[in-house]
Amino acid sequence: MMNSYMISDCRMRLSRFVQVAWPCLRWGTFILFVSLLLSACTATREQEIEGDVNEFRSWVNAQTNKLEERTEEDWQRTKEDFKQRTEELDRKQERFSDKLRADYQQIKADFEAREKERDNLASNEAELTKWERNLLGQYANGTALSAANVEQAYQNFMSNVRARHKNWDQQGWEMASAVLEELNQRKEAFDELPDETEVRIKTLQMEFAALKESEEPNP
Repeated sequence: MMNSYMISDCRMRLSRFVQVAWPCLRWGTFILFVSLLLSACTATREQEIEGDVNEFRSWVNAQTNKLEERTEEDWQRTKEDFKQRTEELDRKQERFSDKLRADYQQIKADFEAREKERDNLASNEAELTKWERNLLGQYANGTALSAANVEQAYQNFMSNVRARHKNWDQQGWEMASAVLEELNQRKEAFDELPDETEVRIKTLQMEFAALKESEEPNP
């Protein structure tokens, strides 16, 4: 009986509380709802912007992987794409958090560093091509090399080294070494050369090594 009375009293008190407090609760609930909605919208925008930056990071990582395999035409398209992507993200920077802005700037700096590396690779390739023409002559073009003339390519190389090396500095010797290394790699495509051919080529390789060593400054 007592429990029934207590439950009835609680219901009565609750009913009175709701009647008095409901207008305030409705207004408070509205304010709370608006606050939650604004918070949700803000969080959604932040997640969207963070997603854009993360997507940009993934794109940069993919585009700067294996730079040595990228053609000049392909790399120029990548640079144009980078410009368009950063212009779009730059317009959103005012909505970035401090951390996201720092991350974004680091991603751009990473791409620019890799861009310089790619430009250096292209410059080195052009320089190597020039040295190959000077030291290998007609055999500078890899397609012109065959098992029948590979020994002649080494002879051309050493003939030009003997004629030109007096004017070389350290960089000149490094370029000549790079030409020889490239020639050695091309030679590996020919599985079985006559033993006498291999011996004569080895002799020319050793001559270059000895000549280079004799020209290096003493420590």
